[in-house]
Amino acid sequence: MHKNYTKRLNLRELGGIPFSDGKGVVPEGLFWRSGKLGVLTKAECEMLCRQRDIKCVIDLRTSVEVSEYPDPLPDSIEYIHIPLLKDSAIGITHETSSDPMTIVRRLRKNPEELLRMIPDFKFIYRSMVTDEYSRSQVAKAVAKLRENASSDRATLFHCTAGKDRTGIVAMALLKSYDVGDDAIIKDYLQTNRNSFWHTVRKSLGIALMTRNLHLARIAYNGFMAHREHIEAAMNEYSV
Repeated sequence: MHKNYTKRLNLRELGGIPFSDGKGVVPEGLFWRSGKLGVLTKAECEMLCRQRDIKCVIDLRTSVEVSEYPDPLPDSIEYIHIPLLKDSAIGITHETSSDPMTIVRRLRKNPEELLRMIPDFKFIYRSMVTDEYSRSQVAKAVAKLRENASSDRATLFHCTAGKDRTGIVAMALLKSYDVGDDAIIKDYLQTNRNSFWHTVRKSLGIALMTRNLHLARIAYNGFMAHREHIEAAMNEYSV
């Protein structure tokens, strides 16, 4: 397995994060969060599941994203698809693709259209905890994570980058264990350490393809985790 696969996946576990009362921690080895597993080969994915003893994968992506980059999981792993957003909610269609760099390559000569496609992340974060559909999907994912943990079955949950939708489910899961807001934010911002150089490379690629540094800077900010985004969701969320 490639030595940098942990950072490629934005992979980490939630075990060991302390409860707000200081009298316990989130159980270790049972909750793993990451980006899409499609960046791995089938052999790498099998090794990942074996090394972390993962028994179940929860995929938070839309149907379009799943069809474009399916998880190359071993047959022994339980796979559950719980999309947090509808395809239409984030403008994904089969014509545009769901991969940011694919979209950039297709529209590199039309930077204004690219700028219009960059979402309002605060709005999306709030929507994932207030919209009836998204909120019910978050609850479904957390319930499955807790159910698996009760029988010592390790679960990995992921979206595409392991930042936004994965961050929302991680927030909701940690709140279900009465983890404090500061600890939740600290875990969320860990994405920036895991993905920094990968994000820099993508942003440089956008600059070279579009010859538009303004667009590259905006894209860089979009790829990074921002405290105010998760705070916007936490302010609207109640267990």
